[in-house]
Amino acid sequence: MKLFPGFLVIVLFTSAYSQEAPNISVKTVNGDDVSLVSLTGKGPTLVNFWALWCEPCKEEMRALQLLYEKYSALGFSIIAINQDSPKSVAKVRSYTASQKFTFHIALDLNGELLQQFNAQQIPFSALYDKNGILVYRAIGYKPGDEVKLEAALKTLLESTGGHK
Repeated sequence: MKLFPGFLVIVLFTSAYSQEAPNISVKTVNGDDVSLVSLTGKGPTLVNFWALWCEPCKEEMRALQLLYEKYSALGFSIIAINQDSPKSVAKVRSYTASQKFTFHIALDLNGELLQQFNAQQIPFSALYDKNGILVYRAIGYKPGDEVKLEAALKTLLESTGGHK
């Protein structure tokens, strides 16, 4: 699928099309081991794929930080998985520290995780409910798209009794 810059595809899933979260574990840039299953068990979890060379990705990451600050106390988690080359690891750590991102940042140096999520391009986001079922998926990013993500997130939080 070839998309043009600024083009966004959003898919909201109903139970008839449910997909379970892949059973992945990642090591964050801080050296922590994080599993998607353990995070989804605590609440809604967003998996986001991004890269330093991708300006829409970096813009989206800043918007995700705001959502994380607003909803993390209610069980919302984010794993942002970087797609840069092994040579860029130090730059990824430096960039994420300078931006003060407080959610999980991991590396996918060989692109295997991106393939497990069947993602064709970045930025790519997948939101899972507390049962690990995919409820929202977005390809691409333009300012304002985080409003759609927040709406899906609020619906999940309200259905589990946590909302803000």
